[in-house]
Amino acid sequence: MDPNSASAGAPKSGKDKEKKSKKNYDDGEGKKKFTLKRLIPDELERFTSMRTKKEKSGPTGNRHSSAAQYEVPSQSASLNELSDESVLELFEQMLVDMNLNEEKQRPLRQKDIMIKREMVSQYLHTSNASKESSKSALIYIQELKTDLRDTQLLTCLESLRVSLNNNPVSWVQTFGAEGLALLLAFLRKLQDEKEDPMYAGIGVKCQHEIIRCLKAFMNNKHGLNAMLTSEDGIPLLVRSINPKVPHMMVDVVKLLSAICILEHQGNTHERVLECITEQAEEQEIERFQPLLSGMQRNSITLKAGCMQLINALISRVEELDFRIHLRSELMRLGLKDLLKEVRSIENEELKVQLQVFEEEADEDSEDLRSRLDDVRLEMEYPLLLTLIIYLKHL
Repeated sequence: MDPNSASAGAPKSGKDKEKKSKKNYDDGEGKKKFTLKRLIPDELERFTSMRTKKEKSGPTGNRHSSAAQYEVPSQSASLNELSDESVLELFEQMLVDMNLNEEKQRPLRQKDIMIKREMVSQYLHTSNASKESSKSALIYIQELKTDLRDTQLLTCLESLRVSLNNNPVSWVQTFGAEGLALLLAFLRKLQDEKEDPMYAGIGVKCQHEIIRCLKAFMNNKHGLNAMLTSEDGIPLLVRSINPKVPHMMVDVVKLLSAICILEHQGNTHERVLECITEQAEEQEIERFQPLLSGMQRNSITLKAGCMQLINALISRVEELDFRIHLRSELMRLGLKDLLKEVRSIENEELKVQLQVFEEEADEDSEDLRSRLDDVRLEMEYPLLLTLIIYLKHL
């Protein structure tokens, strides 16, 4: 929410100042409010709205399970033989498996029942054809369990990424936690091998392909939850922040930015910041140094991605003091000079991130000044303040 801050020189009333909470990212009337689309422009829909659909309770069981559960008894039988209720059930399951967000589902639900029958029929036909022509998720799991190396591993990962992107949610669900654990195990192994990223060998290419697979895997409710509940998921992503591999780092910082803004029981923002801190301690460097090093690279996309993660890390903090502390830590490391350089770059995404950073910094400065004014008032006019409070409660 936008705090109510008074001007610096005006006298203050004794009314207790409401403690500033975390920023409100919804649209509002305050001129300094901003939306998540400004903070996370290209990851918002991928990591929020696609996962907001609530599951309906009922005798149908888990609607997110295998696509096989909503196949009609006989593919040759016409859907016209099914009741409207059964068609609507299949239609809802189809929407879930297609991973459509609520905004895209709404106009489809308004279609006539006959159109819905046709849509379900076409989707079932396409799903069956796809299952016959594509590799099973279980086959990928078996392949990843073997000792794949170099070109074989890269080929497998590239094929897996395509399957994760193109198959329905039920396919990703089958790949599931077991497949995720295998991907993370390969990522850790490749990171431990410490191949020189400057030469972008096969190991570095495999690491980047795993990051792309994780991005595709997380593009639905089940994959996202599996990643967030994994003990190694976020730490290994943070470990992949490597300015020497700009193209991979772009994908990593955008994934971490999206994770930071998620409303999740595990408080993902704190977990990301904690992992960044632990990784820096292990490397004996300043924790935000990799992000500033990324901003020094020639890649404009990477500069924007680093600012995006910086904004996500700061904006999700509830306490004013801690937000100011993080921002000061970045400025001391050299962000102030880097901001002067990147302001001249003509790039819309980068300009949005810079604007968010500056607006948030200005807002926090106003709140800090208001707090200091309250302290000064309490010290200079204690009797007057007591009288104001007393009169207010009469």
